[in-house]
Amino acid sequence: MATTNQAVPNSGKAIAMRNSRTGAAWLVSFNHIEGMYWHEPQGNLRHIRRPYAARNIEPHLVPAGTH
Repeated sequence: MATTNQAVPNSGKAIAMRNSRTGAAWLVSFNHIEGMYWHEPQGNLRHIRRPYAARNIEPHLVPAGTH
């Protein structure tokens, strides 16, 4: 079972997050049924990266507006 991140609610609501190193914007949501985080790139990053699912949130992603 994946450990949940306190910044991302279990309700499935997507939270805006930023990469603390690059400043790239991501929307992250948690699927409590599968225990997976869904990462979706935003802005110009959509042309470079694709959405993906993972068991954990990458450690360099922080809630938007905190840096």
